[in-house]
Amino acid sequence: MSITVSLASPEEWPEASALIFTDAEAADQDLQIREFLDSIKADQNGHKQLLVAREKGELLGVGVLIFTDAATAFIWPPFTARTDCAAALLQEMAARIDQSEVSIGQALLEPGQLNLRRLLTQNGFPHLTNLLFMRHPLTDVRNQGLLESEQIQCVPFDEQTNRNRFLALLDLSHQFSFDCPALNHCRTAEESLESHRSSGDSDQQHWYLFQRENNDLGVLLLSEHRSENLWEVVYMGVAPEHRGKGYGAAFIEFGLQQALAHHQSALMLAVDHKNSYAIKIYEKSGFIRQNTLSVHARLRSHFSEKKPKIH
Repeated sequence: MSITVSLASPEEWPEASALIFTDAEAADQDLQIREFLDSIKADQNGHKQLLVAREKGELLGVGVLIFTDAATAFIWPPFTARTDCAAALLQEMAARIDQSEVSIGQALLEPGQLNLRRLLTQNGFPHLTNLLFMRHPLTDVRNQGLLESEQIQCVPFDEQTNRNRFLALLDLSHQFSFDCPALNHCRTAEESLESHRSSGDSDQQHWYLFQRENNDLGVLLLSEHRSENLWEVVYMGVAPEHRGKGYGAAFIEFGLQQALAHHQSALMLAVDHKNSYAIKIYEKSGFIRQNTLSVHARLRSHFSEKKPKIH
């Protein structure tokens, strides 16, 4: 009998959740299962999908697919001891991602998880890039007054008055970018902006556009992670014609000052490991390398005229 994969019914949630946290520490297992079940129950729109794989009625594996916004989905690597079961779960998640029309479905793995990475590649989620995670502890924030010395003005995001300027700058800053360049061809600036909105807890509260003498230079999108008392650089981009002038460093200095003023413990970011130019800026600004994760992703090959919908 073949393996069947289906969306878990509410009756199946407890058994599936128990399988997910089989290897958790005994002292924490019940709490982790309860919190996970609460998050599934609280999802009213079907954005968090729990998939179960069965053979002859026996539960063999579980997959978790989460649609964070209309443009992005995340998958958890399948929870199963069998390769054929993991493949079946991944293929079902790939099909659901395709049906949803999101621009990217992705998973983050440790680079050394070679067998799992090979399994993802074979079942619709090839390796895209590696992300280097960096962190600034905000204990030694240098204020060189880079914005002031260059006479750069900072303009907060406003949905009504400058949304189109932000979209135009996102489009420009994606051009010839070394930061996950494959993404530049699979999603629109609108989708990119909405994806950034879903990061963290602060929505658009700390989004900024920078201009000099009425010329738009670039953007910096910051987000809060309140439970950890830290901020994240969700995106920083400079328009191509203004690169190489130190503006990126000025934007980052501004972000560090903002995080410090709001009494945060750190400012974090993730950058493509091949983007040596950006990494140099971050390290010069005081960011410290933390760890690297491999991105495996399924990308939408062309844009739909209609806004993607999550099914």
